[in-house]
Amino acid sequence: MALDMEGEFYKLAKDILGKYRNMYKMTAISPQTGRVTIMGADNFMVVSSSILKDLTKGKEEKAYRTGKKCSKDMFDSLMKEFDDEVRDLESRKMFDLGLALSTNTGWGKLELVKFNGSKSIVRIRVKDSIELKYKRAKHHSLTCGFLAGITTVCMRKDMVGKVDEIGAKEVIFSFSPE
Repeated sequence: MALDMEGEFYKLAKDILGKYRNMYKMTAISPQTGRVTIMGADNFMVVSSSILKDLTKGKEEKAYRTGKKCSKDMFDSLMKEFDDEVRDLESRKMFDLGLALSTNTGWGKLELVKFNGSKSIVRIRVKDSIELKYKRAKHHSLTCGFLAGITTVCMRKDMVGKVDEIGAKEVIFSFSPE
């Protein structure tokens, strides 16, 4: 009976990232930089809510770029901390990990609504997003950019996001290649 190492590493990664209690056990403050490190993926910063408010009320392009850069750096470096078996997973399974990480780091309750790997089309529903928590937020570009970064890492190609629907308690985003 051959061992399915890819499956075992995937289960381990999903267990760590999918349950916030497990994920937080893997989180620490780096003694060298004083920044947050998740499983050795260094250099994440904790920012104040006023910075998040500024991003959600400021220019959409800046918020989108900031969100995308943040998630690409975080998710990509975290995947490098796992083994090759996790980095080489199919895109659908990568989304399981990326959305679990996003949910457990405070980006809202995320759900993959549509996934078409051959056409590279993805739709994600977000309940309780950062922007929905701020009543004066002018746009949803920070979360859209953040999810575009996650989608880029999962699909292994540059993806662009847009807001499809905005409801009182949820937002639906779609992503496709540039």
